[in-house]
Amino acid sequence: MHARAIDEAQMRLLDLRRDEVQDTALAGVALSASLVSTALCPPLAIPLFVGGLAMGTLGIRAVWRRWDLVDRLADDRDAYAIRQVREYAARDAGMRRRRHYAELARTYAVTHPSLDELARDLEDPMLELDPCAALACRRLLTDPTSPLFDGPHGVEELRSSVARIVAGFQP
Repeated sequence: MHARAIDEAQMRLLDLRRDEVQDTALAGVALSASLVSTALCPPLAIPLFVGGLAMGTLGIRAVWRRWDLVDRLADDRDAYAIRQVREYAARDAGMRRRRHYAELARTYAVTHPSLDELARDLEDPMLELDPCAALACRRLLTDPTSPLFDGPHGVEELRSSVARIVAGFQP
């Protein structure tokens, strides 16, 4: 990802954030006005209510699109120059999530022994996990398209994924 693409992604995130705030605020105003209009001017209640629901839907759509963009950007290490992407990835590198991923890895270690080492490293508080590797770990253990769920066909790809994640640990 080059600098211009990072700037464009950051601008897009800011636009989506602005849309979230504006749409949800307008939805709140319209729904409140609809409630007030039931007493003052009943014919306006239903149009204001429908308008509030529509604006709320647009606000939820903006929230979803922003989350989706951050999630896709988190796969690119260059995008970590964007604060929202860095913060999003850092959550997965925290000990609370690492312990959860270690539990998941142990449940799958029965059929894939290479995950046992990953689980030990995830639980070790003396090791720091790179946020990009933490996201790769989350995707490996939770994504239905992960090589973990490919059966015997994805064994080599699984070993490669585990090796990349383990390489993300530093003392």
